[in-house]
Amino acid sequence: MKTFFAYCAGLLLFLWLIVALSGSYQGLQPLKLNGHFDDWQGRTFYAKEQSAPVGQQLATVFWGTNYNEQKLYFMVERFTPTDPYSQLTYRIYFDINNNGSYEDGVDKYVEAVYTPIERDSGKVELSLHSVTGKLLASYQGMWGDGYGEGGIRHEFAIPMANLGIVSSQTINFYLSGVGNAADRLPRKGDITWSPFPVTTHARVGIITLFLLWFAVLAYFRYHRNWIFYYIWGSVGFSFVLILTLRGSPVEAWVEQQIGAILHTLSGYIGIPTRFFPKEAGSLLVLNDVNHSWTTIAIDLERSSLLEISILLGLLLFYPAYRPVRKLTFLSVGAFVTFWINILSLMVVIITIHLGGRSMIFVAHTLFARLLFFVLVTALYWQLFTKPSLKIVRTNVNNG
Repeated sequence: MKTFFAYCAGLLLFLWLIVALSGSYQGLQPLKLNGHFDDWQGRTFYAKEQSAPVGQQLATVFWGTNYNEQKLYFMVERFTPTDPYSQLTYRIYFDINNNGSYEDGVDKYVEAVYTPIERDSGKVELSLHSVTGKLLASYQGMWGDGYGEGGIRHEFAIPMANLGIVSSQTINFYLSGVGNAADRLPRKGDITWSPFPVTTHARVGIITLFLLWFAVLAYFRYHRNWIFYYIWGSVGFSFVLILTLRGSPVEAWVEQQIGAILHTLSGYIGIPTRFFPKEAGSLLVLNDVNHSWTTIAIDLERSSLLEISILLGLLLFYPAYRPVRKLTFLSVGAFVTFWINILSLMVVIITIHLGGRSMIFVAHTLFARLLFFVLVTALYWQLFTKPSLKIVRTNVNNG
């Protein structure tokens, strides 16, 4: 029994350390509509790659979300105008159902008017319309540069409910000047984005779940009910660990490393990408079919932390292995799982680049997941099935 409590004390210490480190990731400032733009540093953006073309004003668009806030934030920059008092009018078109058409009944557009009316602030007026032009909502605020600051930048936010979208729904968008279709961001195609502004940092809830899990685990251990002890221990531990890692600095660091690796590997094989380290591994991938950009956000699901957490739970409570073997298998398994995930994400990037954005669903749900499943199954055979069969065979021969 002393061994059991020492083991559980180690688990408690381990989880306490993770919970202590699991505050919200502070790499990015929360976005605020105040006409100041420091909070956009590190956010995902697209910019024209040349100086101002004749007759064009739109230069750069940033986009992002805040945790647990159902709004899409945008910041738009124009090329330095000759007249800082001049007004900028443009539209953002949204392909809500992600089918490549901007003329369906669910699609919408926002008309934005930015006017630097004061020395240190500018007025932004927005009107949200259906595809037929019906006014759905309007917003306005002092969210831009003033004429004394050059009249270049402004920001705004659109509620997801008004657009008719939910978290993680994939949409496409692009910007176009009113009366000047050539003034466009991006210059060709559009940008694909799956905003996911949801996370949780309910430490009290996580600790409560952990204590409940621990109490039931102790009961199974005390009554030597080993099957339920293993199932409850491995599944429950993995679940609590995943909740703890969600939105933590650990998750952000892993996602950043994955984004950097994908960016480097894509460069080696000639696929243009743009990497945004502070956006927790956000990556823009250019596809060759229609010259559109797809946003790939390396989230918890794509970070391999889910699979590594499950592997950790399965190995920690596996009764056939001694601690040294558990540690060895965990190290090898986590390393291999990480690179299997990298390989599957590269399959997604290559498929999108060569096949276009219409291949996103097939790339994720068929090619990448099938590859991941086959390779992880082979890994589990080496870590669990094969060694266990050897142990059983040895016990039978010695019996």
